[in-house]
Amino acid sequence: MSPLYLYALVGAEPAGPPGTGVAGEPLAVVRCGGLLAVAGEIAARPAVTAEALARHDAAVRHLAAQVPALLPARFGECLPDAGALAAALLPRAPEIVRALALVEGCVQMTLRVFGPPNPPEEAPAGAELPPGAGPGARYLAARRRAASPGLPEIAALRQALQPLLRAERVERHATGDLLATAHDLVGRGEAADYLRIVEALAGELAGRKVTVSGPWPPYAFAPEGLG
Repeated sequence: MSPLYLYALVGAEPAGPPGTGVAGEPLAVVRCGGLLAVAGEIAARPAVTAEALARHDAAVRHLAAQVPALLPARFGECLPDAGALAAALLPRAPEIVRALALVEGCVQMTLRVFGPPNPPEEAPAGAELPPGAGPGARYLAARRRAASPGLPEIAALRQALQPLLRAERVERHATGDLLATAHDLVGRGEAADYLRIVEALAGELAGRKVTVSGPWPPYAFAPEGLG
């Protein structure tokens, strides 16, 4: 048996044929306990090329149109066989089930912010702390801010988008013109509303520039290393 190339975990059987993968191989649903994976048999892990990446994304998008909930695998996730796939996934079943519930009925919009960061004194660093908070409380608050850094530089835009957001993943960038990237999970029918809000407020961002891409399958919301 050839290695299995993993494309996605899905919350239900696809409504139609799963399609084909990066090497033109037919895709199939592989049951791993209570989890459903979609994979194809492939002779070898594909090289990272623009064409292969596009084919991978096309396969994931085809699947996403046929199921209510999908977690895309990263490019190049290969396992020796179905047993190895089950061994990798089953210990993480609760995490995967929660992630599938989160992304059900949703797509990902990716917002990139360019420009200078706010000066440190403008950031709400500890606004959530009560007077007289000790070092332990300050440490935990710093950990929370690091885990969810936010985008105070475009607070008005983020507030306008908030009613659409089911979840968000924000990554701050320390160097270069790219200040931050926000991966936003929105309902499948709300991508156009998301774009309209960004376009309406793009001219009010105090020297910052934003770009938007999507809708995408929810790549940023899949657990790391599905395979």
